[in-house]
Amino acid sequence: MRGQLRFGLLGAGLLSSSVALAEDSSGFTLETGSPDALCPALEVTREAVTRRLGALVVDGHKGWRARYTIGHAPFGTPRDFVRLELLSPEGRVELVRDLPMEGESCRTMAEVIALVLDRHFRGLAAEDAPPAEPSPKVVEPASPNQPRARTAAASTPRLTLDRRVALEYAVSHPVALPWLGVRGSTTLGSHLEVALGLRLALTPLQQSVPGGASVEARAVAARSVLAWRLPLPLGLAHVGPVVAVAVEQAKTEGLASRNERTRAVWSGGVESGFVAPVSRALFLQAAVSAEFLFGSGRFFIQNEEVLSPPWLTLGWSLGLGFY
Repeated sequence: MRGQLRFGLLGAGLLSSSVALAEDSSGFTLETGSPDALCPALEVTREAVTRRLGALVVDGHKGWRARYTIGHAPFGTPRDFVRLELLSPEGRVELVRDLPMEGESCRTMAEVIALVLDRHFRGLAAEDAPPAEPSPKVVEPASPNQPRARTAAASTPRLTLDRRVALEYAVSHPVALPWLGVRGSTTLGSHLEVALGLRLALTPLQQSVPGGASVEARAVAARSVLAWRLPLPLGLAHVGPVVAVAVEQAKTEGLASRNERTRAVWSGGVESGFVAPVSRALFLQAAVSAEFLFGSGRFFIQNEEVLSPPWLTLGWSLGLGFY
């Protein structure tokens, strides 16, 4: 019995030594930086890598180590991703890939990791192999069940709306005055933008006084906005202070002599708006504003003030432009 026990212990030791030797001879280690994450599970990923790589990394590529870590971005698309890193036997990082998890199953993501590693090692094997005679390239049809490795660099670029030019229609209250104008916007850093606009009033301002006299004024306005920008899934929101100056030229009627006067009306307040792309070149924009009167010239007819500007002006605008 004692001899049989010794023989059994010797056999178990040889078996464990052979297993350790087999694991060492493979020359490749796969680990995860997210041990608590179950998608993809480490054992499932190791199975997929072993099935795809086989003995590819045994000869001449011992000591390589791969590690994958599950990450979550606070914003942007995609939000969830798997970062795959491949380290050489010397400890150098030879490969880094961020693989987006856009509705992929856990097993599919494990297959994607195995595919990326397979392509990398096959590229190394091709570099080490002697040059061969050129042969016609055979294009293999893609299998519908074969996963595709995708990286963030290959994703479609996002629409930034950094520079825009638009034609806009606006209406102001309490003086119901329609405007037609043009507006240009550009970014100042990653969170700010500045916009400059020029508007022309489509109808004149009019007022009559007792005695049959009247005054008519036409206006043109310049506006500037410094806004904080917030990218959203469907477009771009912005809000910030606005400063405007309107130049009005007035003419009198019904007096013994016809007079013409010009004044400037200064105002400032806040504007908020939203920009939505409708194609790769065109966008729609909408904005609302509230502006307070800072200062203004005055018009008089027979010592009576006319066309007095309101202390608060509310407005909205719609625009169509390109970027």
